[in-house]
Amino acid sequence: MLVEWLKLRRSRLVWVTAALLVVGVPAMASGFLSAARFGSPGSPTVLKISTMVVGEGWAAYLGVLGQIMSVAMPLGAGIVTSWCFGREFIDRTVSSLFAMPTSRATVAVAKCAVVTGWACGVGVASVVVGCLLGPVAGIWTPDRLMFDAAGKVLLVSLGSAMLTLPLAFVASVARGYLPAIAVLILIVVLTQIVTVIGVGRWFPYAAVSLWAGMGGEGAAAEIHLRHLALVPVTGLAGVAVTTWWWRRMQVV
Repeated sequence: MLVEWLKLRRSRLVWVTAALLVVGVPAMASGFLSAARFGSPGSPTVLKISTMVVGEGWAAYLGVLGQIMSVAMPLGAGIVTSWCFGREFIDRTVSSLFAMPTSRATVAVAKCAVVTGWACGVGVASVVVGCLLGPVAGIWTPDRLMFDAAGKVLLVSLGSAMLTLPLAFVASVARGYLPAIAVLILIVVLTQIVTVIGVGRWFPYAAVSLWAGMGGEGAAAEIHLRHLALVPVTGLAGVAVTTWWWRRMQVV
C-alpha cells in the first residue's frame, strides 16, 4: 500500500485534482452563496443559484458545498481512479507486477484503498477550507447545524468516491485510463437522463446528488436509506470484480 501511495503522491494529476476539489469547490460554493445573498434580485444568475440554497446560515452554505461536491468528486476521483489503474498499462510497466512477491490481487486492493483514502482526505480538507471561507459569504458564528451539514458533505464526498471504484475495472480491462474516463463521461450523461425521467433515486450515481439537494428539497426527501445503500454495494462490487480480474490478469 505504501508503494501505491507514493505513486499517487508524486503524480501532478492527483495534486491538481486535489487542489481543485479542496480550494476550488469551497470557493465556488462561497461565491454562489454571496451571489445569492448580495446579487441583484431577479437576475437570471441569482434565480438559478437561489434554487440551490436551502435554509439559512451554515446549513445553506454547506448545503451548496455538498451539492457541488456531489458533482465534482465523482469527476475528480473518477479521473484519479482511472489513472491509478491504467497508468501501468500506458507506461508498459505492468509486466513488472508479475515479478513482485506481492500478489496482483493485493496490489489491486491497495490501489482501491489508497484512492478511497485520498478521496476521504480531500473531502475533509474541502469541508475545513469551506468553513474557513464562510465569512467570505457573510457567515461567522458556528452552530449545531454547521456540524450536521459538514457531516453530510463528508458522506456525500465518500459516497461519490466509492462510486468511482468500478472505473478501476474498466481501466484494467481496457488497459488504459482513457477508456475509463470515457465511461465516466457516459455515467455523467446517463445520470442526467435517469434524473429527468424520474428514476434517479434507484441509480446510485444520481441518488447521491439528489440526496445532497441537487434536485431540490422534494427530490432530496425521496431519497431513503435503501437508495443510498446501493452506493457502498456499487463500490464494493467494483473492488471485487477488479480484484478478480487482476488475480487472473495475463501479460499481452
